[in-house]
Amino acid sequence: TSALAETEGKLALGSAAALTAADACAMALRAARLSEGLSEERRDYLTRNLETLRGYMVYLIDEDVKGGNILRRAVKEGDPQKIDAARQPASAISNEVINQVCNMVELADELSAVCTAETAPYLGAAVQMGLAALQSARLFAIYMASQSSDETYRFIARRENEITLENLRPTVDRVLQRVEDALSGQN
Repeated sequence: TSALAETEGKLALGSAAALTAADACAMALRAARLSEGLSEERRDYLTRNLETLRGYMVYLIDEDVKGGNILRRAVKEGDPQKIDAARQPASAISNEVINQVCNMVELADELSAVCTAETAPYLGAAVQMGLAALQSARLFAIYMASQSSDETYRFIARRENEITLENLRPTVDRVLQRVEDALSGQN
């Protein structure tokens, strides 16, 4: 986290989003491991996929650093075309975080159907942390696109993520309602 705070460091908002998403996946994974009411086959499926997502988010931190390095080199060279070309891969990691958080929320939705007071805090935290990661990644992607000279790219970067959030909202709301119900004993 201290590396994230360094203004000259290699970690940036894309890395922070991936780290937060990894934590979200870890919380969902814990909920899956504690869940009752799932068949062994479904629990294995959920834990295996959540573990894969968690590990992938950690991997994306390194990929974000690589993309940032390419962009920094292009900026140092000062060629506007190279800078524009380097921005898109640098922001691609944020878009991947967004996509994979959506996958995590879909898995959390299945878990929320069997949510108990024991698993609810972890599942709720997973979804809330996932949303924080998604919003951070979204802001970074929009920022990176806003620096581009390509107007179409700027529009698509913003609109694509808005649509993703709109489509995800009903699932998030359902999971969080189930979490609240479990915590209040209405389950």
